[in-house]
Formats: sequence, structure tokens, C-alpha cells
Amino acid sequence: MDGILERIREDYRLRNRLIILVVLILIAAILGFLLNRKAGQKQAIAGSSFSFLVSIYDLTSPLGVATDADENIYVSNTGKSEVIVYDKEGVRQRTFNDTTDEKGDPLKFFSPYGIAVDDDSGKVYVCDYNWRGVRVLSKSGEFLYNLPKSPGDIPLDPNVGFAPFGIALGADNIYVTSKDGIYVFDLDGNYKTHWGTRGPAAGQYDFPNGIAADKETGNIFVADTNNRRIVSLDSDGKIRWMLGVSTKDDSTSVFQLPRSVAVGSDGLVYVTDTFWHRIVVIDQDGKLVSMFGERGTQDGQFSFPEGLAVSTSNRLYVADRQNNRVQIWQLSDSMPAVQPEDKMTWEESLTK
Repeated sequence: MDGILERIREDYRLRNRLIILVVLILIAAILGFLLNRKAGQKQAIAGSSFSFLVSIYDLTSPLGVATDADENIYVSNTGKSEVIVYDKEGVRQRTFNDTTDEKGDPLKFFSPYGIAVDDDSGKVYVCDYNWRGVRVLSKSGEFLYNLPKSPGDIPLDPNVGFAPFGIALGADNIYVTSKDGIYVFDLDGNYKTHWGTRGPAAGQYDFPNGIAADKETGNIFVADTNNRRIVSLDSDGKIRWMLGVSTKDDSTSVFQLPRSVAVGSDGLVYVTDTFWHRIVVIDQDGKLVSMFGERGTQDGQFSFPEGLAVSTSNRLYVADRQNNRVQIWQLSDSMPAVQPEDKMTWEESLTK
């Protein structure tokens, strides 16, 4: 009997040793993964060729991203109704939820989306489409005012209303997209005019999610999402060209669902095509330059990408919505080449 009890005790001790050993192995593996990931991030950030660099994780359905002259990163973490600021290395600094609104109440975001940063004035603009306005804050997170400044400032179609998705800062104007087109404000936030109505025809828009403005050329680029096209305008709102086809048949348009658009310091125009899980690069005349990305969860793959931004050092930031992260890429002249037949297809879709 004593021998049986001793064997039971020995089995129990052996099992405990095995459990401890397994736990130690798991801890070592996790620490190794984290250290390698951190080391890989530092190595990637130092790169200069076209490549995926690193991702910012721990987000929930991020829809918008922007950057400033210091390459701080501003993210609309829409699934958590918050706006988060990271430094250029992706280290979290603060949120914009720790302030008060125009009434002195705690500022709340409902569905933050497009973001723009004005380095000259130190202002940050956050579109909140379910709140139906644009929040304007300082870079430090202090609330300043709203766009529109009062509800009666802008004429609205009562059947459509104002639901801001994207925002862009031009040399003299602020451009905000809503369901039925583009609302134009001056740099002090005063309403000026509205371009477009809702529909599929030229000069109409259907849920244009993204917009970008090139201060050098004055050209404006709109991701006319439900019309499956990119529209380029001049500074007076006149159409320069349209790329894509307004149709319910996805196969007939070069874009399936363009969500966001950004202009780089090189003058190239970057577009997220959400349902094809890729980034499309075009020049200012609408000609295809490059395409990259595919659906997946690995580094460099996308799952329903949304907002994007390009920094002064040619870093591309992509809100990778379904992967709950923001990807950071290094752009260069060596971006993936496109096939001649692809270029021809895109040029045939260009309407001027």
C-alpha cells in the first residue's frame, strides 16, 4: 500500500514538473515573439525601399488615418468611438476623448472617420458621420469648434442631411464629403458652397467616402464610393476626369469600392479599393502607375482597407479595417509595375 501511495505521489510531482516546464516554454516563446517583433519593427522603420514596414495593432475597426509634419499618426478607432494619437514609431501617446465639447460636456465621438491635420494652424479635423458634424481640435486634443459652426450654416437636402465621411485641406479651402457631394468651407470654418447632388451622373455623387486635395496643383480627388469611381476636380469644382464606371455590375468598373484617397509628396494619388483589398496608385491625370496588396491577415496583406495617408517621408499609412490594425509602408520609385494590358484597361475607363 505504501508503495502505491509513493508512486501516486511521484506521478503527481512529475505531472507538476511537466506543467511548470510547459508554462516556462510558453513564456519563453511569447517573450521571444515580442522581442523579435520589436526588433523587426526597428529594422523595418529604418528601410528606404518599397516595402511593408510594421503595423499598429490593438485597434477595433479603424476607418481613418492621418499624419502631421512630425509624422505623428492620428487614427479613427471607429469600433471604440475614439481617436488615438501615436508617435512616428507607433507608440501610443494619447486619445482625443479627454476633453469637453462646446457645451462643456465630455466630448464624445460616435463614428469617427476621416481625419486631416493642418500643421500651419495646429488644428485636427475629425469627421463623425453618425454625429453629423466635424470636430475641430488642437493637436494637443483641446476642443475648438465644429463644422458647421451652427446647424443652420449649411443648406441641406432634408432627405439626405449632412453625414461627413472624408475631409481634405486645400490651399484656401476645407473640403468635406457627405452622401450628396462636397461641402466647401474656408480655412476659418465658414461655409462657402456645395458641389453636387446625389446620383450616378457626372457632377453627382453617391456616398463619396474619401477626398484629397493637392495644394501645389489645386487638383481635388474624390473617392465616389457607391458610383465605383474616382473623380478629379479643379479648385472651382469643375470635373477634370472620372475613372471608373457608375454601375451596380462590379465587373465593368476598374474600381470595385474605392473608399479613400490621398496625395503623396511625389504628386501621385493613392486609393484604397476596399472590396479588392488593394492599394491603387494613379497619377494626376488618372493614369495607372501601380497596384499592390491582396486579401489576407499576414504582413502586407489587407482585409477591407479604408482610410490612408502619406507622410512627407513617403510613408503610407493604411487603416486595415477587418485586420484591426494600421499598416505602415515605405513607398519608393520601385513600386510594383503594372502590365501593359492593365494600363490599357484603365485608360479606356478614363472619361474627360
